Amino acid sequence: MLLSTFLAAIALVSFPSVAGQATASFRISVTVVASCSVQTQPLTLAPYTTGGAATGTASPGSIDVTCARGTPAAVYLEGDRTMRSQSGVRMAYELRANGNLWPAGEAIHVKGLGPTAIHLAVSGSVPAGQKVPTGDYEDTAVVRVVY
Repeated sequence: MLLSTFLAAIALVSFPSVAGQATASFRISVTVVASCSVQTQPLTLAPYTTGGAATGTASPGSIDVTCARGTPAAVYLEGDRTMRSQSGVRMAYELRANGNLWPAGEAIHVKGLGPTAIHLAVSGSVPAGQKVPTGDYEDTAVVRVVY
């Protein structure tokens, strides 16, 4: 009887289970890549009188460049800085970015600010003395951001 009572008492006592353990390192990584985007608003120049004085900007344009923080970039405005009429006559114009002359083929260098866009206020003018026929002239330039 003593043995059966002892076995019954042992059955009521819970013993902790024995478990093993193992550990390892788990590496997490990411590569932050350079990226840029660009948005534009059109530029309208003031009316020009053929052969007359230079004109300026009627409605300024803009180029907003957003690049990953610290990303260096060069902003180009491709084209030869001439507008064409519907009949193909060309008329020269000049551009400025933030007040500084922006010659064709030259870049404006910027450095990314993360989510904050770098704003380039674009103005322009038609040089004096161009004897061109009346009509509407326009150009479409491509903004190229190299980063």
